[in-house]
Amino acid sequence: MKAVFTFFVVLLSLEALAQYPAQAGRTGSTALHKDSTAIVAWAQGCILNRGFMNVANPSLGKTTVGDETMCTGKAGTNGVASLGDGGTATLTFATPIVNGAGPDFAVFENGFLYAFDSALAYLELAFVEVSSDGVHFVRFPSASLTDTTVQLDPYGTLDASKINNLAGKYVFPYGTPFDLEELKNEPLLDVNHITHVRLVDVTGSVNAMYAQRDASGRVINDPWPTDFPNGGFDLDAVAVINREQPNGIEVYGSSPITLFPNPCVQGSNVVLKASFDPNYLVNVNIISLATGELITAIPDLSPNGIVLPQLSSGIYLIEAEQSGLVYRSKLVVQ
Repeated sequence: MKAVFTFFVVLLSLEALAQYPAQAGRTGSTALHKDSTAIVAWAQGCILNRGFMNVANPSLGKTTVGDETMCTGKAGTNGVASLGDGGTATLTFATPIVNGAGPDFAVFENGFLYAFDSALAYLELAFVEVSSDGVHFVRFPSASLTDTTVQLDPYGTLDASKINNLAGKYVFPYGTPFDLEELKNEPLLDVNHITHVRLVDVTGSVNAMYAQRDASGRVINDPWPTDFPNGGFDLDAVAVINREQPNGIEVYGSSPITLFPNPCVQGSNVVLKASFDPNYLVNVNIISLATGELITAIPDLSPNGIVLPQLSSGIYLIEAEQSGLVYRSKLVVQ
């Protein structure tokens, strides 16, 4: 019995020494720079569900810094949105993410190094979940080997080499990459059609009442409490590395699609016209950038234009396809 106990102690000790990729700029790091040519797109829609500034003291209220628009577009351009303890952000994309070669997307936060050329950094962490239908979400299996005998204070630092599959592992301007290959056998998930990425703030408390755990059941220790308006995970952006290829060739720049009025007021009629040859069938899709939902598909476009269905406020992607070419324009409904 003693030998068996010793064997498990050795296993636990070896696990505690395990090392994951190091902080950005250090040997072995997998950090992705925001200007990397591997990035092909950025999230275009976001829904925030704020958490409390301090889950142990709800009377302080919820975080307030940033909004949904700050989570979309390129990292470093729009600011950040603070999730608060246990808060969430659900991101959507103009084109679904797919399981390609290597990592498929990356999450950017605003962490920073504790000191120049240091392995330690101020990091706030979040679980990462994905969905191919917007309903069923699957979480990446995370690991946190940070010691939990002492709670990290609000300005405590972390070693990235003890963290795996948690967003916020790398300091800005670097993103933490995620590989859908790890989830390829998950039921109810199509890794070649990921429409939603959800970030869930890790509270970071080692108090059993509020603690959150990694995939192996270990408590995750990160700076806490961060009881101020910008507390919790600060989402900057989500970058796409591998995405679905459209049915035809995407055409950017000048578009033959005309939308009037644009922007428009909620409930008003919008006329869509396009300079297509009327002898060819054109398919038109309306996609909500906030949810990724296909609002409607219009099977034909007459040479005189069509009136789009009345839409609720938001931003929509209008796609028109003809002879293998896919034309895109954005519609803003106020």
